[in-house]
Amino acid sequence: MSVPARFRDTIALRCANYRQGSIPADDKQLSIVIAKEMNRLKAYDAIGDQELSADLEASLADLPAAERMAALDDLGRDNVGGATEVSFDSAGRLVLPQLIRDLVGIKDVALFWGNIKHFEIWAPDKAAEAFADQPVNLAILNGLLKEKGLSL
Repeated sequence: MSVPARFRDTIALRCANYRQGSIPADDKQLSIVIAKEMNRLKAYDAIGDQELSADLEASLADLPAAERMAALDDLGRDNVGGATEVSFDSAGRLVLPQLIRDLVGIKDVALFWGNIKHFEIWAPDKAAEAFADQPVNLAILNGLLKEKGLSL
C-alpha cells in the first residue's frame, strides 16, 4: 500500500523542521501501533512517536513516583506496545506485516485517515462501523470508496 502524498509531505516537513535541532528524524519511517479497540492502526512519524512518549509521561506527572512508573508501564503497553517500525520509499510504498493487517481486518483496500498527531489506517468496513454516528466522516468514506469504484 502507499502512504498518500499529502501525508508524506507533512511527514517530510515535520522531520525537516525537527532536523534543524540536534536530533535526527527519519522522514521515511513510521511506527505502526494497533489501536486498543483493534479496529485500526495508528501510524506515527518520528516526531509523533516522540510526542506520544512525552504526552504519556506528562499525563502521569502528578502521580507519586512508584505509581507513575507502574502507570507508565500500563500506558506504554496499551499505546505503543507491539509497535512495528516500517519504512516507505519515495513513492510512499510500504509493506505492512500480514499479522498486523489480519488483526485489524485490512485486506485489499485501506483507508488513510488523518488525526491530530498521527494518522490512522482502517479497513473500510471497520471505519464505516466507527463512523456510523459521524455523518460527515461516513459521507467522506463513501465518497472515497465511490471514487475508487468500490462500496461497502
